[in-house]
Amino acid sequence: MAAGIAHEIRNPLTSLKGFLQLIQSGESAKQIYYSIMSEEFSRIEIILNELLLLAKPQVKHLEKHDLNQILTQVKSILEPQCIIENVQIITDLTNGPVFVKCDENELKQVFINLIKNGIDAMPNGGEITIRSKMEDGDAIVEVIDQGTGISEDKLAKLGQPFYTTKEKGTGLGLMVTYGIIENLGGHVQVRSELNSGTTFQITLPIPS
Repeated sequence: MAAGIAHEIRNPLTSLKGFLQLIQSGESAKQIYYSIMSEEFSRIEIILNELLLLAKPQVKHLEKHDLNQILTQVKSILEPQCIIENVQIITDLTNGPVFVKCDENELKQVFINLIKNGIDAMPNGGEITIRSKMEDGDAIVEVIDQGTGISEDKLAKLGQPFYTTKEKGTGLGLMVTYGIIENLGGHVQVRSELNSGTTFQITLPIPS
């Protein structure tokens, strides 16, 4: 994993070094240089932030939180981005509260990651459905997009460090997501079909 981290950070650093050398050589600095350099700095920042999430110690004292309330808050957080991207979030939540033991902020991060992935998979806009239900003593959340879908051979690699289906992704966001859910005693399932969208299903135990 250390080699993967070094590779992911070295790529934007190499690009930045190249642009600095161009500027130092007397090449007139064009606005596009600064734009690309800014994007590369942002990429490094994203990688480091996701690594910090991975390095965060496991939470020892989990508390009961209403899953439906967390999902409603996440929808509100992402609504401005959805408006810009022409994406509508539709919620289909089970009646009444659904309590799970979790770190509230970490679980919010899980659903933010999944919904943002759905937004990225729909460059022309569309709908993302968030559905919650209870089944066999578990709480289940489905995040369903209308995006480009993921091929079967790529599905098995999701959650691996630095594996991503996105052009500018790092794969760390999904790795963090899988780790958080597994630490809560849950699991993640993915169903997808090319050109028909993807469904991420999160299953969490309901405390007695």
